[in-house]
Amino acid sequence: MNMIEAVRKQMEERNIDYLMLVDSDPHFSEYVNDYYKFRSLVSGFTGSNGTLILGKNDGYLFTDGRYFIQAENQLKGTGISLMKLGIEGYPTLIQFLDSLSKNGMKIAALEDCISISMYEKLPIDYLDSDYSIIFNAYKEAYGKEYPNIIFDEFIEELPLEIAGESRESKISKIRNSLDKLEADLYISSTLEDNMWLLNIRGRAIPCNPVSICYLTISKDSVDLYLLGNNDFKLSNVNIHTYDSFKEYLKITDSNTKIVLEKSSFSAGNIEILKNRNVKIIDSDLNIKLMKSIKNETEIENIRKYYYKDNEIVTRFINELNDINFNEYNEYDLAMKLDNMRKSDPDCFDLSFDTISASGPNGAMMHYQASFDKNSKILNNSLYLFDSGGQWKGATTDITRTILVGEATYEMKHDYTRVVRGLLNLSNAVFMEGCTGVNLDILAREPMWEEGDDYKCGTGHGIGYILSVHEGPNAIRWKSNPSDAILKPGMIMSCEPGIYKEGKYGIRIENILLVKEKCKTNDGVFLCFETLTYVPLDMKLILLDEMNNKEIKWLEEYNMKCNKH
Repeated sequence: MNMIEAVRKQMEERNIDYLMLVDSDPHFSEYVNDYYKFRSLVSGFTGSNGTLILGKNDGYLFTDGRYFIQAENQLKGTGISLMKLGIEGYPTLIQFLDSLSKNGMKIAALEDCISISMYEKLPIDYLDSDYSIIFNAYKEAYGKEYPNIIFDEFIEELPLEIAGESRESKISKIRNSLDKLEADLYISSTLEDNMWLLNIRGRAIPCNPVSICYLTISKDSVDLYLLGNNDFKLSNVNIHTYDSFKEYLKITDSNTKIVLEKSSFSAGNIEILKNRNVKIIDSDLNIKLMKSIKNETEIENIRKYYYKDNEIVTRFINELNDINFNEYNEYDLAMKLDNMRKSDPDCFDLSFDTISASGPNGAMMHYQASFDKNSKILNNSLYLFDSGGQWKGATTDITRTILVGEATYEMKHDYTRVVRGLLNLSNAVFMEGCTGVNLDILAREPMWEEGDDYKCGTGHGIGYILSVHEGPNAIRWKSNPSDAILKPGMIMSCEPGIYKEGKYGIRIENILLVKEKCKTNDGVFLCFETLTYVPLDMKLILLDEMNNKEIKWLEEYNMKCNKH
């Protein structure tokens, strides 16, 4: 019996028609500990974004354009249908579940793996409170108990010369916000927010320097509910066991006015609070916005460590020019770059698993080569690598695409278009008040003008020794209510691309710092400072397909790469 059959047996015993599974922890982190990868376990699809709706006789996997090719490959033989989000003819997740509900289907989810904001939108009839559907199915399928959670309990406090702002200062801002809302308590479930507020970092999730915890801040107390390492001490912060958090919720005084962010708070926890008759305000008290605007100390450290990261990636590319590609596969090259980063004592982890993709594999935006499953580096093809590191003063991210052998005109033409998009956005000047929606077309136009598109945003925010993907700042053409106005101090990626299934993928990613350019009678104007100076592959650039301004920008970029 496989996992799909075993889960269906559990559904039958509980009279459940459809079960919703995601790879999500109780904090709704983007990257989660393997313990919580329930959707991956059941479906075999390992992309970072996807929702499985498993029925007694059918199944559906909802994911976005970054993962269409990967999902089609990984779902083969499972009987699970791919539902392409954002593509005409496919329903949204909410529309699909609503149709099931209207047909009398009983839909279930795991209570700590669905946020209250989603729970309120979806017709969920049953909440499994202890993951027993999965745990029982696992034992049925594999003949053993579901493995216990394994994580690194390491945790440390950042010194002020790294953090740039004291913990007390940040907590004071939260208390001021509570006063304005006439609220009694702030509860945070978001791990990155908790790390930032308390100036601490952990190692509980690979590539993400966080500890698993909940945080509460009242007018006179700061309390951290920490999983593991209960010997950890932090001045003026009360440390509790992680499991005691639910018990704390159960004794919360009735009529307490609580501020929390519904999108990162579990349905299970909210049900406890509802039983206490508390009043809930849905807000993160602008923590994500404050976190996204780096202070001067953070910016100084980011520049320093991007310089080091740039040097390592440049050296990696130079070494690739001298190797015999026939002796390497994608995984070999990923390990080579990873080891080059980790050999620096200031780089304590990767910021995500390195993407190393040759030829057609590059068309899968989040393709992952492994020791057991990889491809040789193909001759006369494009090799794409996307990587980053967690440094003691920065989180880095960079993508380059390089030529192996000889290029076709199509390769050169497409690479040149991506370079044009990169340069157009990197050199933008824009008025204060713009969001990324105002700027996205600058990067995407060279693709759109020929009927091509990349199924992702152009840019994302980046954390400071935290998640490599950080909101609320983003650059994309579809507006989102959560998009923040771009502010000086924000760190953004710029990563246009072209992905041709069965042929190749091209992505070039630089990291940009939002800065003030000038003030005039018409207002304040902003621009970007480029932090990534790693050479582009000039063998793939067609100068005669670039205008004079683009060529000038390219020459200036190359000069700065040489200086770095």
